[in-house]
Amino acid sequence: MQVDQQKSRKLYEALINGQAVNEYVFKDSGLVPNPLYEELFSNLDRYYRDLYSNIGFELVMRDGFAYIRSYNADESQNDAVRKVQGLLLVLGRGVTELGYQFELLTDPNAGVSLEILEQISQGDDKQEILAACDLKGGLAPNIDKILGKRGIAFQNAKGNWVLSNAGNAFFSELFSGVTNS
Repeated sequence: MQVDQQKSRKLYEALINGQAVNEYVFKDSGLVPNPLYEELFSNLDRYYRDLYSNIGFELVMRDGFAYIRSYNADESQNDAVRKVQGLLLVLGRGVTELGYQFELLTDPNAGVSLEILEQISQGDDKQEILAACDLKGGLAPNIDKILGKRGIAFQNAKGNWVLSNAGNAFFSELFSGVTNS
């Protein structure tokens, strides 16, 4: 398979701006295969792995998504990671503490509504985590600005927030650490 230059440019733009490239994206009313992920996966060893390595990045392929990380990570990247982790922690903890099944976060037909986000935001412990991560303005705007922008979560047809493969991987790793200890 030959590299598609147009898709390669879109991949570069997404990855260099800190976005995860997910295997599936939400379109209209459901998940569909992401052509950028297909391009990346099809040409990974033949082209993309070396390309990103040559410009100072490690191309990380995980189950269902990909991202890049700099070989020379700086403080701003650590700050972004801290914010993502803080939001995911607050979101996951908040959903389960309100009595919802965790799958509410991962089902593209369900998702977390703005009303639920508001309820989560009211918890003092959640406000402390958001403040410690320097996340001003509340939960919903930061989910949009940080998780949505980075491809870690998306809004479904109802306008509810759902974790992408990249967002779900955070919890998979967290849960596997709990069961393996």
